Amino acid sequence: MSARPAAVVRVILAIAVLAWQARSTMAAEAITLDQALERAVTENPEIRAAVAELRAAEGRRVAAGTIAYNPEFDARLGRPSGGGQTGYDYEVSLSQRLELGGKRSKRTSAAEAQQESSRLRLEWTRWRVRVQVRRAYWLAIVARDRLAIVEQAQALARELAQAARERMEFGAATQLELNLAVAAEGRTRQDRLVAEQRLRLARADLAAATATPAGTELDPVGGLPEMAAPAIGEDEYVAGALRRRSDLVAEQRQVEAARARRDLARAQAVPDVAVGATFGRGAIGARDTVLFGISVPLPLWNRNQGGRIEAAADLARAEVVADTARRELERDARTAYRNFALAREAVAGFDRDVIERLSQNLELARESFRSGKIGLLVFNVVRRDLVETRLAYLDAMAGLVEAHQAFELASGGSVE
Repeated sequence: MSARPAAVVRVILAIAVLAWQARSTMAAEAITLDQALERAVTENPEIRAAVAELRAAEGRRVAAGTIAYNPEFDARLGRPSGGGQTGYDYEVSLSQRLELGGKRSKRTSAAEAQQESSRLRLEWTRWRVRVQVRRAYWLAIVARDRLAIVEQAQALARELAQAARERMEFGAATQLELNLAVAAEGRTRQDRLVAEQRLRLARADLAAATATPAGTELDPVGGLPEMAAPAIGEDEYVAGALRRRSDLVAEQRQVEAARARRDLARAQAVPDVAVGATFGRGAIGARDTVLFGISVPLPLWNRNQGGRIEAAADLARAEVVADTARRELERDARTAYRNFALAREAVAGFDRDVIERLSQNLELARESFRSGKIGLLVFNVVRRDLVETRLAYLDAMAGLVEAHQAFELASGGSVE
């Protein structure tokens, strides 16, 4: 294949790629943060699973509070053998087994604690999902802004390379300047591809966080919010997190449920008794009989020894899990508080006025370059400083978004 047909093929492929990228960009669904949060709360599978678990826990509580044994009715009928008797003997009885040792109340206490734990886990899941949605939404905005800056940088680099070629033709530029301009143009092309990939991944993360069907990209509306510093100190923040974190409170309810199950296991060593009454009539003499009875199992061998050991071990494990969760939460909360403060300082180090002045400097440098007052190398340095400063600012904003997510997640609720 000659050089000219190969070049034509490359141009066609490039046009096809750009058309596909443009179509994908136009297909992105615009969505606000409130819409994203509402969709996530409604469609997120983790939330739906937590709701189902809460309903199951409610069912277990109802079952635990219900009387364990139903009354038993027994009827018997028979004819005496021999003696030429033609009548029938019959008897009917009604009995009821009774739970002793407070088993029902202990079983109910365990189920109620378990239900409360499920409710708190649902609350925690909803909060965690909302925090994840905000993170994905804001990171998608950062990725979108990054692509816009890189596209501007590519346009400037393209202009710079074209100017270098023109000046080279007139002998006003050196080969070194032309090589640097062409290299800068190639680098910005690669930067744009990377920025497009980042934006696509960020949009995919946002779609996943909001439980949006696969194949649909979401385009966040608006810009980044102001992430103000908390008005409380670190110790107050940590203390509030220990109170608010519903997943930590859920672990404490698990301890209460395990303690109630231990008490139930101990109570199951007490045998349940059955009481009843029997009415019968015999064919011989046609006499009626009323009998009252009680049935008491003798706990000689099985006193629920294994169940008591297992319940005690479950309680010890639940206490360890709760204590560990509390320590880890306190450590995570302190780390999140400090990292958030550092991330805010990193963003504050970028003066937006400075960035705007860099833009002005670029325009001045462009005019100076076109008038021949500065060379191509100086103009390239100014362009590179502007782009790198803006990209560094967005990197700092992405770090702030991540730190804010950890800060919100550790707090377990809104921090006033």
